[in-house]
Amino acid sequence: MQSSLYPREPIAEKSALICRISDYAKCLAQFPVAVTRQLPSHNDIANSLGFKSAVVFPVNNENVAGLIVINRVLPLIYQNVALNGQIYQLDLAQQSQLTLWHEIGHLQNIALQGKGLPSELTAYEHEWLADVYLVWRLAQSDSLILAWQQLHRRNMAVINDRDNISHWSSPQLLWLLTHYSLEEIKQFEHYSDFISAIYPLSPSIETTEMKEIASLIQRTFNRGVMPVLPNYMFWRQVRLIEVLQPTLSILMGDENANQWLIEQFAEAPTYFDAKY
Repeated sequence: MQSSLYPREPIAEKSALICRISDYAKCLAQFPVAVTRQLPSHNDIANSLGFKSAVVFPVNNENVAGLIVINRVLPLIYQNVALNGQIYQLDLAQQSQLTLWHEIGHLQNIALQGKGLPSELTAYEHEWLADVYLVWRLAQSDSLILAWQQLHRRNMAVINDRDNISHWSSPQLLWLLTHYSLEEIKQFEHYSDFISAIYPLSPSIETTEMKEIASLIQRTFNRGVMPVLPNYMFWRQVRLIEVLQPTLSILMGDENANQWLIEQFAEAPTYFDAKY
């Protein structure tokens, strides 16, 4: 890769270029032809971005890991969700930075496939592993507050749109944030050592379970005039309750959140009895 004024991110023995969409043509000029042939046109990449603040494009090259394109849209500063006819808002801090680290995480995890991570990863694993990298990166900055923000944001996104379940990293984030302290994560100086240690322990969600949880989310949050069915998918309720409860508590307060969950899910009373 030629000398560049655009920021680069080290990815294993390679590097990735971080480029604004407005500078896309100039960024392409920094790459050898073998790389530019793997990258989309300006129009295609603009369509891929849409309203997202960043998107990543991995490439196959001995020196270049990929390209991360930054959108010029205004940063996301809050997220809303509607529950029981009321709008709840979560203010977001540094979300553009978190999104960038998530995209970098995609490339970091691709570089580690077969070297601490399985050679083959599902699309869903790629997404939650990118957020695991984000948590590790935040820990190196001496705080996990924004890691919880990412968990809440992912929960709110899936409540608003079941299609976002492909990016629903909240189960893994909750496990990570409740099993590892800031100090324990910080002791892993290298991300490769961190992910090698935690990946075998991280909770997995198989395809059937994911489809059933998606159906439960759809029934609970997007049912329109459909009646409440507290026993619907009862065998998946505890998993959903435990992941959503921290976010609902932030939005509604502990008492209101717990009462709402009890009204929605037959398994909620048993869950709270065991927890408290």
